[in-house]
Amino acid sequence: MAERPPIRCRLAWQEEVGAPQELRSPLDPKHEDVVQPLQIDAGWLPVYQFERRRVDSIVSFVSSPEKEESQKIPFLQNICDLCYNSKRHGPPQGLDLFCQRYGLAENIKVLLEEEPRNKLRTAVRWNAMLAIAELSAVERALEGKEASLLQACFSSVFLLPPEEKMQDMGRYLFLKTMEATDNMLQALVLGSSASRVSELLQNIFQMLLTFTTSERECVQERAVGRIEKMSSALFRHPTLASCARYLRTSERTDIVLVFIEAMRDTSIFDKKRATDLLDMVMEFPDFWLADLPKIMRCIHKNLDSINTAPARQSVASLLLLMADRRPGKVLTTLLRIAPPGDRTALDMWDMMISRPRPLKKILKNLRKRLLVIDSMFPEGVISGSESPDVARKIQSLLPQVVGLLDHSNTDVKRRVLTFFCSVMGHLKREEARPTVEQLEEKLLPLFDDESSQLRELSICLFRERVQSVMVHDKKRIKSYVHRALLPLFFRLSDQSNNVAKLEQNRSRAQELLSQSLPYLRDAQASLREAAVRFIGLAARPLRDRREEEKLAEICSALRPLETDSKSFVRSLAAQTIVILSSPREQPRSQWALQALCCWRR
Repeated sequence: MAERPPIRCRLAWQEEVGAPQELRSPLDPKHEDVVQPLQIDAGWLPVYQFERRRVDSIVSFVSSPEKEESQKIPFLQNICDLCYNSKRHGPPQGLDLFCQRYGLAENIKVLLEEEPRNKLRTAVRWNAMLAIAELSAVERALEGKEASLLQACFSSVFLLPPEEKMQDMGRYLFLKTMEATDNMLQALVLGSSASRVSELLQNIFQMLLTFTTSERECVQERAVGRIEKMSSALFRHPTLASCARYLRTSERTDIVLVFIEAMRDTSIFDKKRATDLLDMVMEFPDFWLADLPKIMRCIHKNLDSINTAPARQSVASLLLLMADRRPGKVLTTLLRIAPPGDRTALDMWDMMISRPRPLKKILKNLRKRLLVIDSMFPEGVISGSESPDVARKIQSLLPQVVGLLDHSNTDVKRRVLTFFCSVMGHLKREEARPTVEQLEEKLLPLFDDESSQLRELSICLFRERVQSVMVHDKKRIKSYVHRALLPLFFRLSDQSNNVAKLEQNRSRAQELLSQSLPYLRDAQASLREAAVRFIGLAARPLRDRREEEKLAEICSALRPLETDSKSFVRSLAAQTIVILSSPREQPRSQWALQALCCWRR
C-alpha cells in the first residue's frame, strides 16, 4: 500500500469550506431526478443501498447521448454527495471502480470544455471544482487524469473575460469559482499518494507558470493569484506542509521569479500582493531560496523597472536575507553577472551592505576571494567601489588588497590600482592616510613597469598619496618624494601615449614648477640635482610660449646653485640656466611632464 498523507482531503475540505450541501450555490436548481434504476449488484458497490438515487442519476447522465443543460449541475452535485456520504458508511469500497467505469473525471472535463469562454452565467464551473475536490479523496478515481483535468479547469476559468466586464451575478459566480479552484488544488495534493504527489505538484505549478506568460493581463493575474494561494497553503496548512518537500527546486525558483517580476512598474499585478508574496518567500527561505544565482540574475534584470518604494524595499530585504545566509554565493554571482560600471549592480551592492551583519559577511568573503592568489581581482568589486557609500564600507579591504600589487599578473595589478583610485577618491584625508602609507613601497616599482597603463595608474595614485599627507607630514613626504623623483624623472622620456596625455594640462605643469622650486634648497645634494633636472625639462615648454617673466623667475631660483658645494650640482645648474635663457631653435616634444602632471588634478 503506497504511503499516503496523514489526513485525507475530506478533513481539510470540511475545515476550509464545510460540507458540500453548505457549499451548494443558491443558483443551483432544486432537482428531483427521475431516472431509470441502475441494474447493479449492491454487493459490488456497498454505498448503492444508501445512495441508490444518486448513483442511478449519475449513470443516467453519463449514459445519455444528449446532456441537458438543466442536468449538468445536479450531476456534479450528485458526485459530491456520493463521495462524501459513501465515507460515512465506512471505506468507499468499489467507488473508485465506479468512477472509472463511468468516466466521471472525463465527463467533468467535457463539461468544463463546453462552457463558453466569453461569459459566465451558470454555476457549472463552480460545482465542477467542488466535484473534482471530492473525487480526489477517492483512491485512484483520478489517477492518470489529473493533468488533463487541471488543464481544462485552468483554461475554463482563467480565459474568462476580465472581472470588470462581468455582470454582478457573473462576478459573484467568478469569485466563488476561484475560491473553489484554490480549495480543489489543495484537495488534489492532499488526496494524492506520496509516490505521486511530487509529479502532481510539478504539474500544477508548471501549468500555472505557463499561464503567467499570457498576453492577457487578467489571465496573468489569475494564474499568479493561484500560485500565491497554493504557495501559502504549502506552509500554512498543517497537512499540506508535509507535501511541500516534493516540489522540485526548479519549480520553487520559477515561482520566486514570478513574484519578483510581479513587482515591475509595468506589471498589472497588485504591488501590495507582490510584496506579500516575497514576504512569504523570506519567511521560508530554506524552501524557496534554493537557486540563488538564478534569483540574483532575475533581480539584476528587473531592478531598474521596480521603482515603487514598497516593492523596492521588498527586493532590498530579499537581497539582504540572501547575503546574510549565503554571502559567498551572492557575492560570486553578482561579480559574475555585472559588467564593469553597471548601475544596477551598484544599487544591488548598496542594498546588500546597508545592514552591518550582511556587510560583515560579504567583506569576509571578499577577503577570502582576494587571498586566492590565482584568481583575478573582480571587476565587480571595482564597480561597487564607485558608489561613495560602498567605498566607505569596503575600505577595510584595502590593507589586504595592497598585497595584490605584488601579483605577477598585470591585469590583476591594473584592477587593484583602479580599485584604489576609485575608493580613495571617496575617502576623507584622514580615512585615506593608513592606506596610502601602506602604498609607499608598492607604488615606486610600478613607475618602471613594462605596462604603460600600470605606470599611468601608479603615478596617478602617487598623486593621491602626495595630496593626502603633504599638509600633515612634510618631512616624511619630502623623504618619499626624494625616492620617487628619480624614477619619475626617467619616465619623462616615456613614449607611451597613455602616459603622454597626462601632460596636456599646461596649468598643472606651471603649478608643479612652482612646487618644485623649494627642493633646490634641500640639504641633500642628490635631491637638489634631481630638482634641477626636473625644472630644466619642465620649464622648456615655456620658451616656446615666450613666457619671459616666468623663465626669469626660474633662472633666478637656479642661480644660487651656481655656487653649490657640489660640483655636479653647480655644473647642472649653470647649464640649465644657459638653456632656459637662450632662444629655442628646434621644436621638441612636449610630453615630458605628462606623468608628473597628474600629481595635482
